[in-house]
Amino acid sequence: MHIVSLHPIDPETVHRYVATLQGEPPDPSLNGALNGNPIDEARRARAGDERAATRLTYGLARALAHTRPIFSHDAFGLSFWEAQVDRPLGMLMRPPARLFIEAGLDTAVARAMPTRLDFQMGMMGGAYIPARLMKQAHQMLDEHMERSVKRLMAAEYDPMASLGLMYEAVSYARDNGMGLYEALDVIGSEGQGLPGATVIRPDRKRLDRGVAERIADYQKPPKKPGLIQRMMGRGGSPASVNGHLPEGER
Repeated sequence: MHIVSLHPIDPETVHRYVATLQGEPPDPSLNGALNGNPIDEARRARAGDERAATRLTYGLARALAHTRPIFSHDAFGLSFWEAQVDRPLGMLMRPPARLFIEAGLDTAVARAMPTRLDFQMGMMGGAYIPARLMKQAHQMLDEHMERSVKRLMAAEYDPMASLGLMYEAVSYARDNGMGLYEALDVIGSEGQGLPGATVIRPDRKRLDRGVAERIADYQKPPKKPGLIQRMMGRGGSPASVNGHLPEGER
């Protein structure tokens, strides 16, 4: 089982990490985040080594994990959400290369980086949503909540855990003016692997009460329409069990 994590993006940490890849002495704050020789990895990535480029994306996730909370779960993350829950979220997602290039990394190094998480590859960083789009991401989660719950249930996932934590992560990033960066297997299933890091896992008791109640309500089976509703051709929730909405209600 792979564990996905979402990392609020601290711009200063990104710049310090990229500066190290460019040959500057490692900042003390990055101690424990750097694996191997980052300059050598950057050199290999520049030569087209995709594995080296992938390791650079993973290193950034470890660096960010020492500055802000980590939101972590298995059925979770930006790539997961785009592929299985709410495809429109993909319109807000950007490849990690852009984040690195904006922080000063040579384009030749960044171009070999992956664009999304690949669960066949293991440890890596993936896509991100910029801070300027986080308000829109939050609005999308809120407006598409019923459909997302139905799709998670259809795929046999726990909406309270997956959607609840996703809502918390996006809310945290929005409220702090940060973006969100996804990564794979930065920590273990119980949060192990990064001493000193703050790991946030699904917990209904921590969720906003209104959000938890909405998710719980959407998990209930639709009520059977009464006689008058049947006569008028109405009844039930507009979202089907697999999350699809009728034409005209999308």
